[in-house]
Amino acid sequence: MTTPTRTEMHEFYFSDPKEEEYIKEIKNVKVKYHYFAEPINISTDKNQVCNFCLLKGTSEISRKQEKFTLNQFDLVFLPPNEVITLNPLVSETFSNKLCVVTSPIQGEIGKEIGATFEIQRFSLNKFVPRGELGDSQKMATYREVWTAFKNGYYMSGFTNIPQASLVQGVVTSVNLEKEGDLIKVLSHIHPDYPEIYIYCIDDSTETVAVTQFLINEKGQSISRDLTDGEGIFFDGSLGHINFTKPTYKKIKYCLYMWIIPTYGRVQDVIPITLWP
Repeated sequence: MTTPTRTEMHEFYFSDPKEEEYIKEIKNVKVKYHYFAEPINISTDKNQVCNFCLLKGTSEISRKQEKFTLNQFDLVFLPPNEVITLNPLVSETFSNKLCVVTSPIQGEIGKEIGATFEIQRFSLNKFVPRGELGDSQKMATYREVWTAFKNGYYMSGFTNIPQASLVQGVVTSVNLEKEGDLIKVLSHIHPDYPEIYIYCIDDSTETVAVTQFLINEKGQSISRDLTDGEGIFFDGSLGHINFTKPTYKKIKYCLYMWIIPTYGRVQDVIPITLWP
């Protein structure tokens, strides 16, 4: 992939899909992000897998002879040759929102792990602390992470920004590198694997102050302020940093969903540092 220009990097961002559904493909990974009010089918072929998240509403999954209730922020994995029907329990405009990520199989890791149809239920009790709060020597990097799937086909889950970090202002999606007594906060990359973020914030105004940065290998950077329902789908070779500091308000929650397709090639994507 050639190095994206600043103009091209702006095209990776997207808005909440109230006006039109968002559909985009990067490195054979297709993302479809939309609202729905009627039953929809989601399927995979023999060389394809799918990871999707219900970002708003409550729905019922029909799979073969079984039915499952799906709640807000639950994540689902579909193996090859799968067909399910997702039926919203409330059929009102903008009551149900879904992000579907479909990707090809290019390796055997997922098969070796034995990945099958699975629902991962959202719960704040599943989140694990990472990073540190800020002090006079460093910025805050403290967040809480739930990795719902790491099955060889996808790494996916949510990152939650707790109140203590919101008050200080926090950077996430970073690597910490120690140099002497100093701790450097640096952008990270995962060049072979694209990623999608979608922010979930209890305040939909434009003054929440979540800023998402992209940096290419030439050191050119752009940023965009994101609010509830907005996000980014980008090539993992771009450095990415998120800075969150609500201004003039106290929001109840701020988290973002993330999905990284791994194509059956690896189970764990370990980001490396984008060095200057």
